[in-house]
Amino acid sequence: MKKLTFTSLALLSLLFTACLKQNNDCCTVPYQPYFVAERNGLQVYAEPGSAKVGTDSISIIGKTQDAGIRMNIKYTGKGVYALTGNQAKYYQRIGTDTVSRYSIGLANGSSVEVTDIDTVNKAIAGKFTLKMKRTFPTSSSTYPDSVKYTKGQFVLYLPRN
Repeated sequence: MKKLTFTSLALLSLLFTACLKQNNDCCTVPYQPYFVAERNGLQVYAEPGSAKVGTDSISIIGKTQDAGIRMNIKYTGKGVYALTGNQAKYYQRIGTDTVSRYSIGLANGSSVEVTDIDTVNKAIAGKFTLKMKRTFPTSSSTYPDSVKYTKGQFVLYLPRN
């Protein structure tokens, strides 16, 4: 009985090893996406994401349980994309309620730069700077009038068609 058990285990381990050797890259992800920046001088990390907007634009997204950033660009590849108006938004939430919202408005100096593109894996890397003004609530002693993101960096997968 011991010989049969040993033989069965040896065959099973050989079978699993052979299957794994044939496809070493079966489950590896080429990139570990990330989204990081300094918000008003404090380091923040967010879950990265992207979404398709219309036929030729994308959203670069970073969100946590209580806040989120969305930057919309007309994506054409590597380069610097100046942001104005509602092309970038930041919001804060408590539970399911949005308690503050910010947008770029007429402020200058907000941009996204796509620094690297991987066309095979459909991933992009880049950096960003955002200068935003509060749009909601109109007056507040709790939430700052403006929010500034500096040293922003991201790696994310592009949205699938």
